[in-house]
Amino acid sequence: MMDELAASRTPALIASEINTMKRQMEKIFLVHTVEIGRRLKEARSILPNGKWGQWLKVSVNYSQRTAQRLITLFDAYGDYFSLPLAEESSQDQAVLQGGERIQTEEGRMLPNLTSVQSLILLGLSEEERVEFLMEMDVEGMSTRELKQAVKQRQEAQQEAEQAVTERDQARQESADLRDDLDKEKDKNARLTEERDCLKAEIHDLERVKGQLEQEIENKKASYDKLKERSGYKAIKQMEVSLNEAYGKAEANKIAFLYDCLFKTFKELAYEMTRFAGKNPEMHVIYKEKIHDFLYNALREKL
Repeated sequence: MMDELAASRTPALIASEINTMKRQMEKIFLVHTVEIGRRLKEARSILPNGKWGQWLKVSVNYSQRTAQRLITLFDAYGDYFSLPLAEESSQDQAVLQGGERIQTEEGRMLPNLTSVQSLILLGLSEEERVEFLMEMDVEGMSTRELKQAVKQRQEAQQEAEQAVTERDQARQESADLRDDLDKEKDKNARLTEERDCLKAEIHDLERVKGQLEQEIENKKASYDKLKERSGYKAIKQMEVSLNEAYGKAEANKIAFLYDCLFKTFKELAYEMTRFAGKNPEMHVIYKEKIHDFLYNALREKL
């Protein structure tokens, strides 16, 4: 019977069994990796401030970088399953017995991912990661193919985000242009209103100007009619006579002043001649004063 069993086993069958065990071991490793992340996060929330790094080194021999990666794995995949605090869980046994998928507490099935695949998929957001797992055959991909596919998905996501940004920017620019256009319309309306007001003012000024010109013409005509009247001519003749009389009166006044000045000067000359014999020194002084007075008077007054 042993010979028959040995004869029925082929290299292909053995390879299939080995690959199945490898997948099962990788899934068990992922399960425990996520659960370690869960417990690390729990411990970090309990420890006092400043004790996290020391506790990692002394208690579990992890660096803070490694611990953070494990916590990140838990944050990404922890909702899919949980393990009891035991060395070997029923889920471990189910996997070792050949189960293809691990069932979560809520009845959902965990995708067949290895720990390496799980880490690569962290490059996607949770929503993108779910869509990616539904669309792509992750189990059939090599690590290199998965990295390339994730990279392409990230680039597509970035392009989509860029397109959204450009769309929003275009919308904002369009809104700004509409605002500018509305402002220009308001400005044009205001300028048009001001122009119409100026036109109205110009029209009023032209009307007032016409009225004033007409009033001037009317007054000029009235003045011409007044000049044609006989009384106006008599008034003008009277003005001429009065001007002549005024001129004669002024001439008589000047003649009177001249006569007074002439007589005064003759009297002054006579007295100066007499004074020269009595007080020659004072005569010279007054003679100079009289000369200066006459010179300045003739230069400034006449």
